[in-house]
Amino acid sequence: MLTPPDHIHWARCDGATAVLDLHADQWKMFYGDGARIWDAITLRGSIDGLAEEIAIPTGGDLTATRSAIIAYIEQLCAMGLLVMDRPPKRTRWWRRR
Repeated sequence: MLTPPDHIHWARCDGATAVLDLHADQWKMFYGDGARIWDAITLRGSIDGLAEEIAIPTGGDLTATRSAIIAYIEQLCAMGLLVMDRPPKRTRWWRRR
């Protein structure tokens, strides 16, 4: 599952999503489908059905829409805005820190 790392903060605002990258000290603004993709990942935890939500109302091609969503997510990962969620490390009860 993809999630934003700890240094990424975001907020929804008037049909857009503002994303702050504290490591790069940069703001990114996502509008339209970009905001919908971000919301699907961060709020729903999945992009299941997102291609249909985007393509069907406009009569778009589902395959092309799915490919575009995946490419967009790959760009977000390359920018460090999303990472694969890893399970927390288990601390053994007999080990002290």
